[in-house]
Amino acid sequence: MDIKNDENHGNEKLPFRIKSPSEGPVKMPFPIPEAMRSSWLFQNRVRLIIIVVVVIGLAFAAKMVMGHFKAAKPSLSDTMKQQQQAAKDAPVAVKGFKVGRFNYEDSMNVLGTIKGAMELKLSFEIPGVISSINYKEGERYEEGALLVSMKQDDILLRLKRAQAAFNKAESQAKVTENEVAENEKLLKMGAISPSTVEKKKLEMDAAKYEAEAQRLEMKANEAMLEKSNLYAPSSGMLGDLNIEEGENISQSTLIGTHINIEYVYAEFGIVERDVQKITLGQKAKVFVDAYADKTFEGVIENIAPQISGTSRTSTAKVRIENPEGLLMPGMFARVRIMLYSKKDALVVPTDAIQGGEGEKFVYVIKRPEGAVSKPVEPKVAGAMGGGMGVIAALSAGANTQEKTEKKSGEEAGKVTGEKDATKIEEGTVEKRPVTVGYTRTDYSQIDAGLTEGEVIAMTGFERLEDAKKVRLIETQEAEL
Repeated sequence: MDIKNDENHGNEKLPFRIKSPSEGPVKMPFPIPEAMRSSWLFQNRVRLIIIVVVVIGLAFAAKMVMGHFKAAKPSLSDTMKQQQQAAKDAPVAVKGFKVGRFNYEDSMNVLGTIKGAMELKLSFEIPGVISSINYKEGERYEEGALLVSMKQDDILLRLKRAQAAFNKAESQAKVTENEVAENEKLLKMGAISPSTVEKKKLEMDAAKYEAEAQRLEMKANEAMLEKSNLYAPSSGMLGDLNIEEGENISQSTLIGTHINIEYVYAEFGIVERDVQKITLGQKAKVFVDAYADKTFEGVIENIAPQISGTSRTSTAKVRIENPEGLLMPGMFARVRIMLYSKKDALVVPTDAIQGGEGEKFVYVIKRPEGAVSKPVEPKVAGAMGGGMGVIAALSAGANTQEKTEKKSGEEAGKVTGEKDATKIEEGTVEKRPVTVGYTRTDYSQIDAGLTEGEVIAMTGFERLEDAKKVRLIETQEAEL
């Protein structure tokens, strides 16, 4: 647009209007210098250029914004599905266990007491006075040995009197028997009546009864004499002795205890929940404090057929041969009962076995052929951390390694970990059924389904399924 001054100018006012190009040049009411006119024209052109550029920029920006909004924006559900699918497809970090063969066994530890093969309380059947004690406590003797005797003077006198009375009665019975024989001869001759013969027979029967009574009295006194001596019921020893010579005793007086320790029993109680674990013939190992470095072996020979007491326990006995007499009644015993034993058995952690009673399975880790371990990149918390972030990450890694080593040291003897902090193996898992032979709280014995050297998963079961990708971050082995 061109702007021109009007020829008529002077001290008039400055109003003017810009005419369109079709109307011709613009006439100004006052004269404008050439320099000013050029500057003014330049500024208007610059403003026009700037306005055009701004309009173009705004149009372009509007187009970009509109294009962005017009593009298909994913919904929240699609985003969540994509994230879930990505998480599902991502490998699961798991710890592994290397299947091995071991001598597998399970045992139950109980506390008990050593009992003799025979423990009898000794006492006399008759009252009397102790005259002699032939053995001391702990002194061995054979079956039938005379242990303790009573004074026998009165018993011997009664025995002799009974013997005399028996002899007299027996003689009288023979006399009457002869008289009966003579009377029968006279009866045949008709010299006496039948009633006389019958009377003599009755007298003969009475004499025989008297003789029998006196014989029994004699035997009773012989038994009294025998009961005045206390004999050993079997080979053994006196466990304790409660009497002294000259002491007056009765039938209720405890003389002592007879003990046979050619073999002994380790007697212990079984709580109700463990009764089904115990059977006759099971092997057991017994330990006593007196011989800390020695193990005594035996078998369960007796199980009480009832559960009694407020503790709801039954009683069982382990028979132990004791030829050297090392085990003595009353010793405190620790009994280890062998519930299950199998040599060279495949063993896996019980927690690694999944499934119910009908089907049990494990996840076997399969590495693809030619797979190599991938290095683990150290993670730094925050991109803006700079050098301090790296130092913190290295320090945290050192602390983690120290804790891991400490923990491994504490768990020595249970599981050995073979973990490389710079390498992680990748592969897939196979869901494989297994046959479990025996289970205890820490390890289970496998009859079928696995082979020695295979690696199974120990963690991450909630995310595992057949053919699922995994990252093996640690491999452990059992130590039984």
